[in-house]
Amino acid sequence: MHAPIISRGIANACTALWHQLLRVFSTAKNYLVNAIRKTKANSATDLIDALAHGGDLDDIRRLLNAGAVVESTDTDGLTILHLASLQGHRNLVELLLSHGAQVNARTLAGSSTLKVAATMGHLAVVTALLEAGAVIDLPADDGYTPIAVAAANGHTEVVMLLIQHKACVDIPQNDGATALTLACDHGLVEITEILLVAGANVNRTDNAGWTPLMSAARHGHSDIIRLLLRNGAPINAKGPQQATALRIAAEFGHLDATRVLVHSGALLDEKYDDGTTALFIAAGNGHGDVVQLLVNEGADMNVQSHSGATALLMTAMYNRLEPLRILLDAGADVDLEDSCGWTVLTMAYFSGYPQLVHLILERQPALMRN
Repeated sequence: MHAPIISRGIANACTALWHQLLRVFSTAKNYLVNAIRKTKANSATDLIDALAHGGDLDDIRRLLNAGAVVESTDTDGLTILHLASLQGHRNLVELLLSHGAQVNARTLAGSSTLKVAATMGHLAVVTALLEAGAVIDLPADDGYTPIAVAAANGHTEVVMLLIQHKACVDIPQNDGATALTLACDHGLVEITEILLVAGANVNRTDNAGWTPLMSAARHGHSDIIRLLLRNGAPINAKGPQQATALRIAAEFGHLDATRVLVHSGALLDEKYDDGTTALFIAAGNGHGDVVQLLVNEGADMNVQSHSGATALLMTAMYNRLEPLRILLDAGADVDLEDSCGWTVLTMAYFSGYPQLVHLILERQPALMRN
């Protein structure tokens, strides 16, 4: 079966259209250059040369009126409308739409023109696409919707516009993350608040079991933690391996986030699935300021994990001088043994940390008293 024959006039118009369109993108970055290199309609050399020259809408309009086809794609499935949306050219977008460009065209990865514009934060183009009937919640193959990518990239006005047009704020991506999760990950307070006001589910977990509060705690976003708690986020909810937001904040050494959680009522001694606590993990990771805070707030210094280890033992195992000193000064028990019989002194000695050994010996452990 032979391929359909296209008239010479139409073919020439299509080729010229691509040249004129790509002239409009003379300031395009590497992404656009790569896309151009793969375009079916022209050779790579011709298209790259076209980037160096000027172009205007009148030229493109004449080509469209001459019958140029607007649905040509590159090897990634990007249409001319995708490229115009990517670069934020509202006038060109409207021109292409008026000549029959498909507003909901998708790339091979499933990205719609609206998702492309939302990703880049091009408010005027997003507006034009919505007015032309773009499907507002159309996800790409990775599950990301326009509002999700707008939220992740900090495009506040685009998020607000999409909400005004009834975008669903709780559609999960393939990994279970929502727009709210992404905003919390990136520390975007204003967008987080906008999503919460729009009804985003503060308790929804991703596929790994993380809540938005846990995501904010991991990255130390204290203002977002406060905002989520004011909107009903359960402070002691447990995620992967029974971790709480407090445990996560302490693990990563986020002092202010830990303080906010503690002062908001987080349980200090909730245990991870291995029996460790927030103090235990902060000490083992060397976060002295967090250890001091937790000790001052009354965390149990002598909690033993399932293996019998203590926070003090962890400081000796990993050569954490400051946390060791804090725990010793606060009266942590130097004689507790783990299930293998190790004490903080024997651990420090056989690990080769003489400075720690000296501090421990000042506390007169049982080994010296016997």
